[in-house]
Amino acid sequence: MGQFVYTIAENVMNGLASYAYQEICLAWGVTDELNKLKDTFSSIKLVILDAEEKQRKELRLSQWLGKLKDVCYDVDDMLNDFAFKELQMQMLILRGRGSIKEQVRIFFSGWNPVVFNFKMGHRIKEIRERLDVIAIEKSQFPLVERAGDWQSQSVPTERETHSFVQAYDVIGREDDKKQIIIHILNLTLKEKSRDVQENVSVISITGLGGIGKTTLVKLVYNDHRVVRHFDMRMWKKLQSALKDKQFLLVLDDVWDKGQIGVTTAKWIDLKALLNVGANGSKVIVTTRSESVASIMDSVCVHQLRGLPHESCMSLFIKRAFDRKGEEQRYPHLMEIAHGIAKKCEGVPLAVTTMGSLLCLKREKHFWSEVRDNDIWRLPQGNDDILPALKLSYDALSSYLKPCFVICSLFPKDYVFRSTDLVSLWMAQGFIQSSKGNQELEEIGLDYIRQLCSRSLFQIDEASIDFIVFKMHALVHDLAMSVSEEECLSVNFRPTSDTCKRVRHVSMSEDDLPMKGERVPEFLRQLKKVWTILFPVPGHVGTSSKSVLTACILRFKYLRVLDLSGSTFEMLPSSIGKLSRLRYLDLSKNPFIKKLPGSICNLLNLQTLLLSNCEKLRELPRDIGNLINLRTLVLTTNQMVLAGGIERLTSLRFLQVHNCSYLESLGQGIQCLTNLRMLVISNCENLKSLPPDMKCLTALKTLGISDCEKLDLMTSGGGIRGLRSVSISKASRLEALPHWLQDSANTLQSLRVKNCEDLKELPEWLQNFKLLQQLVIEYCPQLLALPQGMYHLGALRLLKIVGCSKLSERCKSNEGADWPKIAHVSKITLDGEIIASKDD
Repeated sequence: MGQFVYTIAENVMNGLASYAYQEICLAWGVTDELNKLKDTFSSIKLVILDAEEKQRKELRLSQWLGKLKDVCYDVDDMLNDFAFKELQMQMLILRGRGSIKEQVRIFFSGWNPVVFNFKMGHRIKEIRERLDVIAIEKSQFPLVERAGDWQSQSVPTERETHSFVQAYDVIGREDDKKQIIIHILNLTLKEKSRDVQENVSVISITGLGGIGKTTLVKLVYNDHRVVRHFDMRMWKKLQSALKDKQFLLVLDDVWDKGQIGVTTAKWIDLKALLNVGANGSKVIVTTRSESVASIMDSVCVHQLRGLPHESCMSLFIKRAFDRKGEEQRYPHLMEIAHGIAKKCEGVPLAVTTMGSLLCLKREKHFWSEVRDNDIWRLPQGNDDILPALKLSYDALSSYLKPCFVICSLFPKDYVFRSTDLVSLWMAQGFIQSSKGNQELEEIGLDYIRQLCSRSLFQIDEASIDFIVFKMHALVHDLAMSVSEEECLSVNFRPTSDTCKRVRHVSMSEDDLPMKGERVPEFLRQLKKVWTILFPVPGHVGTSSKSVLTACILRFKYLRVLDLSGSTFEMLPSSIGKLSRLRYLDLSKNPFIKKLPGSICNLLNLQTLLLSNCEKLRELPRDIGNLINLRTLVLTTNQMVLAGGIERLTSLRFLQVHNCSYLESLGQGIQCLTNLRMLVISNCENLKSLPPDMKCLTALKTLGISDCEKLDLMTSGGGIRGLRSVSISKASRLEALPHWLQDSANTLQSLRVKNCEDLKELPEWLQNFKLLQQLVIEYCPQLLALPQGMYHLGALRLLKIVGCSKLSERCKSNEGADWPKIAHVSKITLDGEIIASKDD
C-alpha cells in the first residue's frame, strides 16, 4: 500500500520548532545546524500529503517517501537524545547535582558537553546531507503543496455496541437465518425418527470474508427457538459437561490452514470427543473454505451469498446518514450511492465501511471520487482485501494511519483495551497535543472512536472513558498489508532489503531461539527497532533472559518493550541503558520479586505495567525519578502502598490490582494531583480509601472491583468532579455511597455490577443532570428504580442485566417503572434493546 510519512514528519517539525528544543540547542551549541535542518524539512513537508496519495501509481515516489521516512525517524531519535540529556541534567539539579564522583563520571562519559557537542554535530550534518539529497530528488515528481490535517476531526457520537448481535441491526439475512434453523430443527427430528450411528452432525456456512457468516450464526445461536431446543450452547470453547447433553457448538471462522489447521485426522479426533453428547447435538461451522465443509462431513452446507442490492442500499443509508430519512435531503448523492453499493458486490463489511467513510461527508465530488476510484479495478482473489477497506484506509486522516498500522503487530482476534493501546501510541509519538487543554490520553481515545466510526475497529464494550474492541479478520489483513516495511509481524520473515527499515517487531513462541542462542537470526538483521513484543516465553526458560540481555545491548532505540508473561526472577540491570524506552510491560510474571534500581534511570518512561506480579515486594527506592511516568499498573505483596509513589506527579492512570496483602493505599497517593483515572481491583484486604481523596482534583474516573473488606460508605468522601464511576463485586454494599453526590454536576457514567446486597438506588440520583449511561448488572435484590428517574434528561443508555424483577418493571408500556424511563434513547434489558425514540 505504500509509505505513510506525514505524521512522522509532523512530529519532527513540532520537535524542531518547540521552544524547549530551541533552548536545548542553544545550550549545546548546535543551533545553526538544526536551523538548516528545519528549513529543509519545512520545504519537503508541504508536499508529503500529495506524495502519499500519488504513491500507489508511482513506485519511485513510494521509494522516495521511504527514504524520507528513514530520515524522519533518525531526526526523531536525535531529538529524543537531546531531550534525555536535558532530563538527566534536571535530575542532577533536583539531587543537588549529585556527588563529586557522580559529576566526574558524567563529565568523562559520552554525555560530556564537549564530547556530546562533537558527536551531535557530526550526526546532524550526516542527516542534513541525506535530507538535501531527498530535497533535490523531490523536483523529479509533480507534487503539489498541501496543508496538513493534524488536528482531530469531529466524530459522531459512538454507537452503543455489544458482544451479541442485534436482530434489527442486521439487514437482508432473514431468509438465511430461517434456512439454518430449519436444518437444525428438522435434522434433529429426522435423527430421532431413525437409527443414527453418530450423535453429532455438522452444518457448515461458507462464503467470502466479510460476507456476514459470523453475523448470521449469531442470529441463529441467539434465536429463542434454538435456545429452547438445546440443553447447552457453546461458542468455540468446549465444556466438560457434554456427556448425554444435547448441545449446539459454534466453530466460527475455521480454516483448512493457518489459524486452526483443520485436517481430516484432527476432525475425526475432535468429533470422537464430541460424540459423547446426546443424539441431536449440532455443530455449526463458518468458513471461507469449502474444503473445510467437506473435511467435516457436513450434513448441510449453506453457501452464503452477497446481499441483494436493495439490502445493500438499506445498510449503506443506515451507516452514511445519522438520522432516519435524512437521505431524502440529498437526492444528488443517492444516485452515486447506488453505484458505490454495486461495487461492494453484496459484501456487508464493504457496505458498512463505505457508509462509515462517507458519514461525515456531504460533498458530491467526494462521493464521486470514491465511486470512480481506480482501486475498484484491481484484481481480487477470494481471500484478498476488499477495495472498500483499502479506500477507507486511504481516506484516513494522516495522524490515524500509523495508529491503525501498528495494530498489525497483534494476532487476529486480539482483544484491544483502549488504555493499553493509547499508551503504546503515545510511546511511539503518534499522539500530539491539541491546541486546547485536552490530555494525550483523551486524544488517543478520540482516535479510537474515529477508527470505530469508520468500521475499522469493532466495539465489544464501551463507556465514556474506556473501550474494548477487536479488528475484523479482513481489517487485520489490511493492517498487515499497509504496514509493509514498517512492522514485522508474527511469523513473518523480512528480506534483507527491508530489514533496515523495520521499526516494530512482534514474535511468536516459534520465533524464540533454542537454548544457547542469543538473538534470533532475523532480529540480528534489524538496525533501529523501536518496538519489540515478546510472547510468553514459558518453554524457553532461562535462555530467554540471555536473549533479553542481548536485545537490550543491541537495540538502543527501543521505545516499547513488552515482556508480559516472562519468568525472570529479576530483570538484568542493563535495562537501565534503554534511555529512549517509554513503554515497559512486565505483567503476568509469577516469579519476579524486585526490580533493578537501574530501572529508575529510564527518565523517558511513560508506561510501566506490573499487573499480576504477585511476588513483587516493593518498588525501587528511586522510583520517583520516573518524572514522565503517566501510567502505572501495579501488583505487589506490600501491606501499604509506598516506595516513592508520591513523587510520580505526572501520573494520569493508576491501577492497583490483585494485591492480596494490601490494607492501605498510603498517604502518598494524595500527592498525585494530575491523576485522572484510579482503578482498584481484587484487593481483598483493602479496608478503606485514603482520607484525603479530595486532593485528587484532576480525578475523573474511579473504578472499584472485588475489594471484599473495603467500606465504601465511610471512605472516599470529598471526591469532586468525577465523570465515570464503576463499582463491581462489592458484596457488602446495600446502597450507593453518599459521597457520589459530590459529583452530581459532573458524573456522566455510573456502572454497578455484581453487588448482591444492593437493595435500592437513592432518590438523590435524580440530581445527576449530566448522567448519560446507567448500567446495572447482576444486582438481584434491586427491585425498582427511584421515582425521580424521569428527571435524568441527559440519560441516553440504561442497561439492566441479571436483575429479573427490575427488568420486568422496566418493560416497554407494561412495566411499572416504564413511565420513569420512557424518555431514555436506548434501553437494554438482558440483551434485548428497546429504542424508545429515534436519536
